[in-house]
Amino acid sequence: MSRLGFNNKSVVYHGEACLGELDVIPTADKTFHFPNNEIRIHHFSQLSERCPPLSVLLAISSLPVRCKLESSSPVKQPLLDLHAACFYELKTAVVVIGDEEVHLVAMPSKLKRFPCFWCCLVPSRLYNACLGMLNMRCLSIVFDLDETLIVANTMRSFEDRIEVLTGWIGQESDPVRVSGMTSELKRYVEDRALLKQYAENDVVTDSGQTYNVKLEDVPVNAAGNERVQRPVIRLPEKNVVLTRINPEIRDTSVLVRLRPAWEDLRSYLIAKGRKRFEVFVCTMAERDYALEMWRLLDPGAHLIGPKQLLTRVVCVKSGARKSLLNVFQDRNCHPRMAMVIDDRLKVWEEKDQPRVHVVPAFTPYYAPQAETASAVPVLCVARNVACNVRGGFFKEFDENLIRRVSEHFHEDEVLNLPPAPDVCNYLMSEDASFVPNGNTSAPMADGMNGPEVTQRLNQQDARNVDLKSERSQPLVPTASIYGPPSFRSMMPSDKPSLLGPIQGPEIASRQRAGYHPLSHGIASSFSAGIQPLISEPKNDEVFHGYGLQKKNLQQAGQPSDVGVPHNPPFLNNKRGPTDSGNSNLLQPSLSVGVLQEIGQRCGSKVEYRSILSSSRDWPFSYEVLFTGEKVGVGMGKTRKDAQQQAAENALRSLADKYVAHVISQSETVKKDPDNEVENGFLWESDADESPVKDASEVAEMRRSSNSTGQLVQKSNH
Repeated sequence: MSRLGFNNKSVVYHGEACLGELDVIPTADKTFHFPNNEIRIHHFSQLSERCPPLSVLLAISSLPVRCKLESSSPVKQPLLDLHAACFYELKTAVVVIGDEEVHLVAMPSKLKRFPCFWCCLVPSRLYNACLGMLNMRCLSIVFDLDETLIVANTMRSFEDRIEVLTGWIGQESDPVRVSGMTSELKRYVEDRALLKQYAENDVVTDSGQTYNVKLEDVPVNAAGNERVQRPVIRLPEKNVVLTRINPEIRDTSVLVRLRPAWEDLRSYLIAKGRKRFEVFVCTMAERDYALEMWRLLDPGAHLIGPKQLLTRVVCVKSGARKSLLNVFQDRNCHPRMAMVIDDRLKVWEEKDQPRVHVVPAFTPYYAPQAETASAVPVLCVARNVACNVRGGFFKEFDENLIRRVSEHFHEDEVLNLPPAPDVCNYLMSEDASFVPNGNTSAPMADGMNGPEVTQRLNQQDARNVDLKSERSQPLVPTASIYGPPSFRSMMPSDKPSLLGPIQGPEIASRQRAGYHPLSHGIASSFSAGIQPLISEPKNDEVFHGYGLQKKNLQQAGQPSDVGVPHNPPFLNNKRGPTDSGNSNLLQPSLSVGVLQEIGQRCGSKVEYRSILSSSRDWPFSYEVLFTGEKVGVGMGKTRKDAQQQAAENALRSLADKYVAHVISQSETVKKDPDNEVENGFLWESDADESPVKDASEVAEMRRSSNSTGQLVQKSNH
């Protein structure tokens, strides 16, 4: 941006027409100037349906107001017309300077000093994109693919996992662990048989029923003028799809397992024909693979249109961190207005991590019962989190930001502007020290991911891949840019796979030490409805107490057939002074979500309130209020620890009441036309009952303010 000498006056142009001259009044940014002291209006922004332009600009910029414009000399009529048009039509005059836009916001004046503008600086194209979303009450949601929404395998990846499991079984002496690994091996063998039938014959026989391939047209470019036909077999009862990444190469045949409850989450995002979220994908997988996996998840292209696919499915190189700025490189959303659904936190830039909702990894082979162990499926919890985030964001936007912006006049100080809402204020992120699924011993990923996808699919003969040298690498502690040293031999951003840390008998046995099923004793007080969401973590998730991990896993409780540990180790090394020693608790990272779900089902508000801590070792203390009544208190070394401890204690006190509530609901389900409980979902009303007036009402308010010098505050009845 050009910065020339400061001049109190600048000439305003619209195209080549001179509209007059205005005084430039600097604000907090004393260095901002218009190039050549000329304010050249390039175009006008879109008309807003309900949001005052200043509220939009505050929502997408940390320091939006760079200067003020007013007139100290007789004003020409064109400038008065410009001010009136922008003021009443809820639009801005836009000056383009390089890759940025200066928006001239018409302001009301206490002194009736018209025209008067505030000048706000934002990146090009961002204003119009975010204005449309805010008018529609829409945010953005970014999905990871592998182990978040799907698990995929080729013939070679199946064979590698079967080979490793067979070796482990041969070396294992514990009959319980042998039973668990044998069950996992059986699941791999069954799916490999399905994939073999498909790859060789384009037909699958399952449970006595024969399924033939159907050729599905797939566009290969954004214009849609080039298409290929992929042979696809769908087994909806199993949530299984068989497809071929390259239709001409059978070795690229893939068996994909879709995560349960995806259809419910997908239908919420576009319920009743209106978008609640703009959808994006950010993955470390190979691009053709990522596009096909997303097509299987969104076959009707309702979440991401065909013309948007190439820009909204973002593939990150292995070893790099994911970034919302990279996802929104076309400036189609501001990170403040976006949330992420991913099974790992540390693959994201630190500044984006507060906006990540971490879900347990999807492990249909290692722990197939994990998805049904809870009364509310994992993706239903994610849906409820998204619903809460959206509701909290727009409640703050409507009731605080818009209301307070409407009370500001040109003469007011820009430093007194209200803060903008941010998704991270309504989303409790995971601490690095927590593994969200409670299982710290998973030996390998259930399917392909990251670099393995590229290696499997970019080679026509996958059997030429030699993994022996990879498996023999010693497992040594390595320094990590993400936190304390962790025992691994791969990049922190790579999900574990057979290309990663698979070792000899001693290490393999130690890694399998926690190979235990879901115990019937977990969360015994929640036996009527709540079970923890258990799945497999990533080896690269850093958490405290690594030395305690192996000890605790070896002392795990009763095993059966699922393949997950009985006692999450971090329950023993991260609890505060309120720890009662009871190991049959929900994982800390899930307690907050489960408590929120109970509140939604009961129609009650869950609040966390900071209180004075009585312990020097545990400086943070929180109490949980359930419809205004205190139900739990927690202390910790961090705010997150204290909140999660408080949620756990609250769950103890609410367990009996919640079970009774769930039972009574199952007997007599009362459906409200605006808020239905269905499949674990609390369906929100589509009627946006916000205090925001429509454009005509806002315009009327502004006309009144222009004539009297005061904004008339209309009561909302």
